[in-house]
Amino acid sequence: MLKVYYTFGCPNCGGPIDDEHLLAGVPCSKCLPGRVENLDYRVIYDLLVKNSTLKGYAEYFYDNETFEEIVRIFKRVIGNEPWNLQKYWIKRLAKSESFSLSAPTGLGKTTTLLVYSLFFSNTTLYVVPTNSLKDQICERLRNMGAKVSCNDVKEEYINVATFNRILRHYDNYVSLQPKLVIVDDSDMILKSGKTTEVMAKILGISEEIFQYAISLIRLKRILKFNEDDKELKNKIVELEYKIGSWKPFVQFLVASATLRPKGIKQQALRTLIGFEPSTIQTYLRNIADLYYQGVDIEAILDKISDNGGLLLVSKEYGREKMLELKEVIEKRGYSAGLAISGRKFLNKFTEGKIDYLIGSASYYGVAVRGLDEPKRLKYVIFYGIPKIRLNLTDALNNPSLIVKIGELLNIDVKDIRRKLLFLSPPEFQILRYSLMKGEELSGKLKDIKVNLINIKEKIWDVLKSNNIKKLKADTFLVTENNGKYYVYIPDTVTYIQASGRSSRIISNGLTFGISIVLVDNIDLLDILSQKLKKIIPNFIFKNINEVDIRELKSLAVSSREVSTSQKKKINIKTILLIVESPTKAKTIARLFGRPSRREVHGIPVYETIILVNDEILITNIIATKGHITDLTTENIGYYGVEVDNNEFNAYYSPIYKCYNCGKTFTIKSNTCPYCGSVFISSSEKVVSALRKLSTEVDEIYIASDPDQEGEKIAYDVAMLISPYNKNIYRIKYHEITRNGILDAILNKGKINMNLVKSQIVRRIEDRWIGFELSSALKSMFYERNHGSGRVQGPVLSWIVERTKEYKKNYGWILYIKLGDYAIKKFFRTKEEANKFIEKLNIKINLISERKEIQNPLPPFTTDSLLMDAYDKLGISSQIVMKIAQDLFESGLITYHRTDSTHVSALGISIAKEYLESKNLNNSFSGRSWGNEGTHEAIRPTSSMDTESLIKDIEDNPNKYFIKFTKYHLRIYDLIFRRFIASQMKPAEVTYSKFEIFINGEKLEVELPTKISGGFSTIYPLKTYVVSEKHSTYLTKGSIIPLFTYAEIIKNMKEKEIGRPSTYAKTISALIRHGYVVESKRKALLIATNKGIKAYEFLSSCCSDLISENRTKLLLQKIDKIANGDVNVDYVLEDLHKEITQISRKLVNSLKLDTNV
Repeated sequence: MLKVYYTFGCPNCGGPIDDEHLLAGVPCSKCLPGRVENLDYRVIYDLLVKNSTLKGYAEYFYDNETFEEIVRIFKRVIGNEPWNLQKYWIKRLAKSESFSLSAPTGLGKTTTLLVYSLFFSNTTLYVVPTNSLKDQICERLRNMGAKVSCNDVKEEYINVATFNRILRHYDNYVSLQPKLVIVDDSDMILKSGKTTEVMAKILGISEEIFQYAISLIRLKRILKFNEDDKELKNKIVELEYKIGSWKPFVQFLVASATLRPKGIKQQALRTLIGFEPSTIQTYLRNIADLYYQGVDIEAILDKISDNGGLLLVSKEYGREKMLELKEVIEKRGYSAGLAISGRKFLNKFTEGKIDYLIGSASYYGVAVRGLDEPKRLKYVIFYGIPKIRLNLTDALNNPSLIVKIGELLNIDVKDIRRKLLFLSPPEFQILRYSLMKGEELSGKLKDIKVNLINIKEKIWDVLKSNNIKKLKADTFLVTENNGKYYVYIPDTVTYIQASGRSSRIISNGLTFGISIVLVDNIDLLDILSQKLKKIIPNFIFKNINEVDIRELKSLAVSSREVSTSQKKKINIKTILLIVESPTKAKTIARLFGRPSRREVHGIPVYETIILVNDEILITNIIATKGHITDLTTENIGYYGVEVDNNEFNAYYSPIYKCYNCGKTFTIKSNTCPYCGSVFISSSEKVVSALRKLSTEVDEIYIASDPDQEGEKIAYDVAMLISPYNKNIYRIKYHEITRNGILDAILNKGKINMNLVKSQIVRRIEDRWIGFELSSALKSMFYERNHGSGRVQGPVLSWIVERTKEYKKNYGWILYIKLGDYAIKKFFRTKEEANKFIEKLNIKINLISERKEIQNPLPPFTTDSLLMDAYDKLGISSQIVMKIAQDLFESGLITYHRTDSTHVSALGISIAKEYLESKNLNNSFSGRSWGNEGTHEAIRPTSSMDTESLIKDIEDNPNKYFIKFTKYHLRIYDLIFRRFIASQMKPAEVTYSKFEIFINGEKLEVELPTKISGGFSTIYPLKTYVVSEKHSTYLTKGSIIPLFTYAEIIKNMKEKEIGRPSTYAKTISALIRHGYVVESKRKALLIATNKGIKAYEFLSSCCSDLISENRTKLLLQKIDKIANGDVNVDYVLEDLHKEITQISRKLVNSLKLDTNV
């Protein structure tokens, strides 16, 4: 029987625990002896106390009890149960966590914070932006029975103050030393470095620690320019350790924000508090988005015939236009007031004394940010498209804009565009700053700047000489007005935020609102609409003249009644989404909006909103950074596995990584066993973060990669967090897109235990064989860097044998080029070759031609991608896999570890869409390429070709979280074109048969000489032109060629000893051990003397263990375990017997060698 133990997994003592106890949610058998069963956390706590074994479980118990206490207070003072989202916040508050409460207005942020400050019962500072809000907060706290001070500074009280008052009485508030600080609007403290310093002191952050954080930010910025600077990296690690040792003693809570910390002091504060303030959320939206051609406000007032509106005037019209519109509205019989400053206008609007409010369409304006009147405000009217206007002269300091406008004017910008694409973000910012301020640059940035200035001059020349009045791009508009050029950018953020004022929360329901845009520029409306479609699912602007405005009005009114079915119900759930890589976490978070970020035990966590049907998922996304456990190297059992009467207990330890040398190990140590460094990270930190987060949410979705390794990672995560949350699901996606993630969530399931068992056996087999062979090799050759494995053995044998044959048949190779077809001839000596060249006589006859209809190749699988990337681009397999991983994690291609050529209906539609966009409709021929299985073929996730991808990167520089290189683009192009070709009609190929005489020797060849139609327009095959006009090239070489990466991978697949996940790893391992090297020019694989000796030793003592047939047989058994066809225990029993026998052979071989 196979059982898994985690050496560090007990939720109480932190010692070894088996998966059965973890699944039941109870501590280990030492802490809690007896029968394993599901128990309530209170019962577990009482039993641990009774057994005198209570340790770490106490914290979990007290957190739960604190949560229950806060909920009881909430019910008492508010009169009802907290909402689900409020419970999520309360769970975090109960742990004394500092964080930003992220939610739209009306979801109970303030109420939750007031109740918590009442519970806290210690010196508290509650910071608000205005005096009127201060008075409201004080009144609500007094009504709850809290000890409140609204003017004087008092210990043991809740001190409510505006930030302006704090700045005036700075010393008083610093000396107050509050234990809880609540900030209603973090923009107040992020406005400048000075205000940030004030807040840092109030939070009890010492000057020394604050300076450490500032230094850390500076060094990280410098590192971006020199990523290989080891000394700089070490300094950063040292600072991180110093900062990590500092523990905050003030709980810091932020209710809302719109700014992101950009200055160095603001970023330093963010580093120390462990989170960044979240932006205002807009996920609750129940709005009709309408437009009216023109800016006739009177026509709109007639159509609405109702009060309760907010009129927002585009900024360029100014205050005069607001006053003018106020008069127009009042002439139509409605009262109107300006919403510019203060709060008096809102009181009058709430009381019904004002029918319409008029403000500026500015994101930071009081009418957009500070207005919350859910019952009266039904209509938001935009006078003009909300927009940002820039003088073109200033706008052309942005390198991206220079390129985009240059393209619109047909100026050649391809070269500079590529150069900008490969700049790092800091390099780009330096370039932009230099253009703006005229600072001098050097090196490549100087050359790029010179080119950009030349393009700027051409832009002005073309604009003026051609008297161009308008330029429209995808994201902006350039227009001329009285001889001046302006850039207009539709302000999507302001539109979303402002229109959202008409749809608010009342009694756990969402009111219906109406947004109307008075269009002053139809091009800007089109651009705004396209940008909003990327942010809001199914967004569409409707013409007000084509809708039933009376029906919409009725819905807006009825949704504001206390008891009505017209309100959109709110269903909120909190989830934890666990992925493998940080890039993937960031990509998924960005897919669903602009996420907030915090750190839990130093691990980044991204909070975003995912809308699934009518459910709102408050989603925390965290990355495990791959495996969080590995088979232990502690002195346990047989290489980490206890074997007793055919019972197998596999012990897994956390994974430790050395910051200095980069190596990983699974033996507990305070120093690196390889280099002695004390700077070590442990996956225990990740597990602690996962456990903490799992206590806060309703459900957990584990989204590790959809393969055997991913399933084992999912299992480890599930086991280690089971004591804290039972609602654990496995989700799988094959592409990182919105639809891919949503589909995965809708089809959530359970972990496949057969896949988990197969991966455990694979790891045990790898460990047993690897450690036995490695120890024998190290003992034999007295060198540490030796190792082998079941798959590495056969592959090494191929390369060794081929290298021997290559050397044995070494001589001279003559290449005879006949047009673009080459013939190769081998000679033992150079003299023979030169004699042959001297009398070289070539005659070529075309014998026949035939035409053949040829189908396209299927889309790539892992092995075919690796082979083609090497053959066509000369890129090695490990680099291709790294690039493919980047492309997958960035949401550009489907999962890249696959042996399937199947294409889904979605994939076929992507190809069809692309071909239609290129007017190649007639060439489309959709194919599914084989049966549907676990995976799809490798394909693009959208119809974006390489040129479109480059443009997308330029337009959205913050969209992708990888640094693109020319190799990324080449691999993407290869995948894209191969896939599109696979969905096209066959091509017609002409094959020509030639009779070639070389010095009288006859040779017949048939070659493709022409190709036309079908897929050849996208993915042309190589054709040849054969000519008697020739050239020769003589070089040293062998008649037996060395292996290429592609050939090794092909062999592994054909002989069934490799899998998509192991092709590249196997070759990399052989290179890492020094058994194989790459040739410099063609990256051919050559066995070294070390590799030859290792192979000869292994083949002499244990050839069966590394034979192709035995390797193939074992991998087939592992696949059968994955399919549920074979009992895992039988496989392990056989494997253990085999390894034991081999171990004896190895010992005997070493003894014999020593005796000799």
